[in-house]
This record gives sequence, structure tokens and C-alpha cells, in this order.
Amino acid sequence: MENQLVSQIKIARNIKLMRLSKGLTQEQLADALAIPSTRYANYEQGTRAIPIDTLVAISSYFHLALDALVKSDLSKVDLKGLMHVGENRLLFPILIKDDGKFESIEVVPVKASAGYLSGYADPEFIETLPKAALPFIGNGTHRGFPLTGDSMLPIPDESIIIGRFIERMSDVKDGRTYVVVATSGIAYKRVYIKKQEGVLLMVSDNKMYSPYEIPLESVLELWEFKCYISTKEYAPDEYSLNNLFQQMSGLTRGIEEIKQRLGGKG
Repeated sequence: MENQLVSQIKIARNIKLMRLSKGLTQEQLADALAIPSTRYANYEQGTRAIPIDTLVAISSYFHLALDALVKSDLSKVDLKGLMHVGENRLLFPILIKDDGKFESIEVVPVKASAGYLSGYADPEFIETLPKAALPFIGNGTHRGFPLTGDSMLPIPDESIIIGRFIERMSDVKDGRTYVVVATSGIAYKRVYIKKQEGVLLMVSDNKMYSPYEIPLESVLELWEFKCYISTKEYAPDEYSLNNLFQQMSGLTRGIEEIKQRLGGKG
């Protein structure tokens, strides 16, 4: 019973914060929700439990994920910095000042990548991510994501891709690289929008990997590439012309072998 009361009070405080951030009176919000103002006042004071249908209506009104409304402490969030990224979804820019000048960015470790898909709308989850200060990347909301594998060479495996949040799909530029957060997972690719088909074409720079498509409606967040961080040191001859020619020669032979095999099957 005590935990239920604490949760009820937290929700009441969140609703009040959202109402005040929009400059609304209790009566105005009650009218928008089609409920009596006295009942709403009880909800906001935390003296009356809020029915689930009313919580859904409040969530929809503020375009705020329901789990963020009922589970998070929105007093820890800069409400002026909230960004709309889809229906009933907001991006929570939880930033910490390190030296009074530069704001930190959140870095999503490899182990946290899976959890990011379920926690991107939860400021408490975002707050647990490690922070890094990068004063040279300019304005915008930035976040770091891990790159695994060799699909985007020459960027090495285990690098951290730093991306700037893109608010609108219309701001995406074909042929540029983005960290794409979708319902199917997180990937860093060169992207192309195919509006008529309603899909996003995902292309690897390493041509050994075939392009693939994902539905535009499955995209949750897009982060434009700004820079990457790598702790791996490359060998002296790793990017020499001779080494690159050898790799290209081997790749060409491999492609020819595949063609011959396919031709033999035909």
C-alpha cells in the first residue's frame, strides 16, 4: 500500500510538471481531458488514484510515453530540452555539466545496447549510461553507440560512433551514415530513403555485406555521424598501398569464385 502511494504521488508530480511546462491551468487540462476540474485537482494532489484510461489520455495529450509518465522522475529532466521523436515518444537529453562549459554526452556500451531499445524513453535508464565530454562536436543533442564487426571499414571494430540526433526523417541526406535505432536493433549504416516503398535502405561500406531494407515506421531514432572514437592501434603496414592492393586482389578473386559457383549451378 505504501509503495502504491509513493508511485501515485510520483505520477501526480510528473503530471503537474508537464502541465506547468505547457503553461496550462488545472481547469484547462481538465477540460482537455474531459473530466471535472475537481477530480483532476485530486489526481494532481496525489489524493486519488488515476484510472488507466485517464493516464493513457494524459500520455497522449503530452506526447509522452506512458512508462515515462508513471515510472520516471521528470523533475530530473530538462523539460525545455525534450524532443518529439514519434507518437507518444520523447528524447530525454539528460546532460551533466563537467566543467561549466561543455555538456557531457551519453555513451551506450555494447552490453547496454539491447537494453537501449526498451530504455530509450526512460530518463532513469539514460542517466545510468556512462558520460563523456567532447567539446569539439558542436551544437545539438549527441549520443555514442558501439560499432561491432567490419561492415563499415575503415572504421574499426569496437569503435564508438558519436551521432547527432536527427529530429525529422526529412532531414536525412541520402548516402550519409547514421546510427539507426529501430525495433529490430541498432545499426550504423549508409542510408537511403525509399519513400514510395516506405523503407530505409541500409548499406554497408564493406561490400561483402549485402544491403537490406527496414520499414520506415520501425525507425525509432536516427543519429547523424559526427565522429568516432577508437582505442585500437593499427599496424604500420595495415593501410599501406601494398596491403590494400593485396586485400583488393583477394576480394576480386573471391567474387570471381562466387560467380563461377553461381554460374555452375545455372
